[in-house]
Amino acid sequence: MSDNDAQPRELEEVLRLATALAEQLLVSEIPARSMSPARAKALIGAAQFLHENDVPWPATVQGALDKIREHMAATKSEPDDGDAER
Repeated sequence: MSDNDAQPRELEEVLRLATALAEQLLVSEIPARSMSPARAKALIGAAQFLHENDVPWPATVQGALDKIREHMAATKSEPDDGDAER
């Protein structure tokens, strides 16, 4: 098996795993507002890898990334509890 044969399979596996992770985030973590930073980072990394290899994202991955972005923006706009006590 040459590298050219392995690469599409590896990309397909990354795509499959990214899609599964995105589905899990959309179904359980994002609605509960208890998103694991490690899982969000893993999805972002996988999406970046797919983008760099010209693999289009499925709608599920795009949707999860959009929700992660919204969550991050909302977290940044929330006041820091430590500052409120001063």
